[in-house]
Amino acid sequence: MNSSEIFTLALGLTEPWYITKVEIQTDDDSVKALHIHLGFKRGSKFKDELGEKCSIHDTLDKTWRHLNFFEHTCLLHCSVPRIRTSEGKVRLVDVPWARKNSGFTLLFEALAMALIEKEMPVNKVGHLLKENPHRIWTIFNHWINLAYQADDPSLVTQLGFDETSRRKGHKYVTVAVDLETRRVIHVVEGKDAKTIEDIKDYLVLKNVEPNQITQASIDLSPAFISGIKNTFPQAEITFDRFHVVKLLNGAMNKVRQQERLEHDELKGHKYTFLRKN
Repeated sequence: MNSSEIFTLALGLTEPWYITKVEIQTDDDSVKALHIHLGFKRGSKFKDELGEKCSIHDTLDKTWRHLNFFEHTCLLHCSVPRIRTSEGKVRLVDVPWARKNSGFTLLFEALAMALIEKEMPVNKVGHLLKENPHRIWTIFNHWINLAYQADDPSLVTQLGFDETSRRKGHKYVTVAVDLETRRVIHVVEGKDAKTIEDIKDYLVLKNVEPNQITQASIDLSPAFISGIKNTFPQAEITFDRFHVVKLLNGAMNKVRQQERLEHDELKGHKYTFLRKN
């Protein structure tokens, strides 16, 4: 089995695609990159959007970044055919190893997304894959937007709302979570009553009526309380345990400090009264 046959199997190529050439770029006796050149069989026809087989009009040279070959960069090159469709339009053929308008193969994008999913920062992913972080962001944004559009929260009835700081300087975002499935439904900037309304507007776009929400878990923020009452009128409000315990501990600690001044036997019993969770 020669190198072309090995890489054909590795790339999962099927007719009419095949490998025309494999070359290794070197510099001062060190390997820089592996270049795999792809082609298609002469006389091949490709289907258009209507399923009609169309003849090739011309070709367009394209290059994609692929998974590394050991520690070396691997690039795929192909003169991709453009067909004249049954409607008379000229269209670039979709290739099986990459999505449309991407400079990366699907396998490379899958690796990048897997690393990000493991909570690795995008800049670190770029450094690990030896790729510009801005290009990694394009991969991330594409697949996240695709998933976002396909998201279906139509069965949600219980929502949890919480704000978190996204950077220094009191820059907050509010996160809405499905309490039953424990997944994020929507994220908006800010932490006032309008953020609750913005989340409601998103749910309406996803065919979720406000009256469908019967339970809402929030902190003790007056803005959130007002927002829930005005936006989700059927929702019963439950206050987040963490914030309730925090207030309870604060009040208990004040009483403990006052009593401690008069009762020495309370010395060393701070956490007998205060809850940790």
